[in-house]
Amino acid sequence: MVSGGTFKEGVEKIRPGIYTKFKAAATERVKSGDRGTVALPLAASWGPTKQFIVINTPEDVEKKLGLPIADPSFLLLRETMKMAKTVLLYRLNDGEKAKATLAKDIQVTAVFGGAVGNGLTIKVSDNVVDSTKKDVVVYLNEDSVVRQTVSSASELVDNQYVVYKTVAGSVLENTSGTSLVGGNDQVPLNLDYTQFLLDAEGEFFDTIALPVDDTGTALKTAFVSFIKRMREEQGIKIKGVVANMPADYEGIINVKNGVVLEDGTQLSPHQAVAWVAGADASASMLKSNTFVKYEGAIDARPRLANDETEDALLNGEFVFTFDARDKAVYVEQDINSLVTFDKDKSSRYRKNKIMRILDGVNNDSRRNIMQAIKDRKDANSDIPANDNGIQLLLGMQTTYLDELQENGAIADFDSTADVEVTLNATEDGFIVNQRIKPVDAGEKYYISTEVR
Repeated sequence: MVSGGTFKEGVEKIRPGIYTKFKAAATERVKSGDRGTVALPLAASWGPTKQFIVINTPEDVEKKLGLPIADPSFLLLRETMKMAKTVLLYRLNDGEKAKATLAKDIQVTAVFGGAVGNGLTIKVSDNVVDSTKKDVVVYLNEDSVVRQTVSSASELVDNQYVVYKTVAGSVLENTSGTSLVGGNDQVPLNLDYTQFLLDAEGEFFDTIALPVDDTGTALKTAFVSFIKRMREEQGIKIKGVVANMPADYEGIINVKNGVVLEDGTQLSPHQAVAWVAGADASASMLKSNTFVKYEGAIDARPRLANDETEDALLNGEFVFTFDARDKAVYVEQDINSLVTFDKDKSSRYRKNKIMRILDGVNNDSRRNIMQAIKDRKDANSDIPANDNGIQLLLGMQTTYLDELQENGAIADFDSTADVEVTLNATEDGFIVNQRIKPVDAGEKYYISTEVR
């Protein structure tokens, strides 16, 4: 199965390396946690706007955004991080920056626009060691966040919270606390969300969330179009999560209801989108989110009756169910919004686990073939459009799919018959046809008990 064609010096090691990469890709896809990146737009009260901030841990939030993750404006971020491994956070809105006059000719302005800036206070006092110097301390909601000791106003250094503006001869004066005021939040516009989608095209993620309410119908329609374009025109098999949007498409998860959290916070369906996106992104090829518990939730909002739940599932809606026995909330069934089936898309396509397998095979194959091309280019050669190239691709794909089968993601795969590679009509490329059978999750258990 492995190509025995001739290679230039240094090229021989590419094929074993590629096989290893395909095996690694397969192994990563079936390991929990190796997926897990979510793109999340957020209407926040602090932070840089119109750029993606990589958040891997709660500590990253305070380090990169200057606020603890417990801040109320980060509610959806907290819910996403319950399941996601990485969040690409995108602040949609800006706002007016809070300002203050610290002393004559000394102006202080918050680094970012937004209401959080109103929680900034600056205190100036004599340094206890050297009375010729001043201690300048920035507080955020009474917590000290930045301290400087300076001899004059000209030595003040901008930091992640405030920017100073002084003139020659500005003199610092002691103050028990000068508060910044005037900061406010702008309400995100459709244009802000549109820019989010445009910027997202240049990022890598598994799932993207659109947490907008039912007034955002035009946005939801644009979102569905974005997902379809990425999946079908660019071949990037991402998933989108939105609420109350009957997209009838395997790339869109349509959230039906919300939840109530332990602290009493009520999440509407469009807010619950954040958790669903994290759950979808983090699930491996081997995991369905059916029956997965929503940690921290104590009720579904609203609760659905049995017939309502069945109708919702038939309509391609992602439902949260309250279990009175353990006072917890679970995913009823891990499905997407697809409800129209044909010979190209059977009812199996409505299962998100099935789509994770199919999308994973697509994304892994695309990424690794591109890497193989790059490796050849770096070695000053190409993948030849001849039998050697056919054998190379055949070996890569069968090795990768064999690994998926060994790990239980697919079944009944025959490496000698289920992958075919041929040259295209113009003999400058390849046609790869492969057959796989994704393994679904056990979701229905029928138990008969004979009483004797």
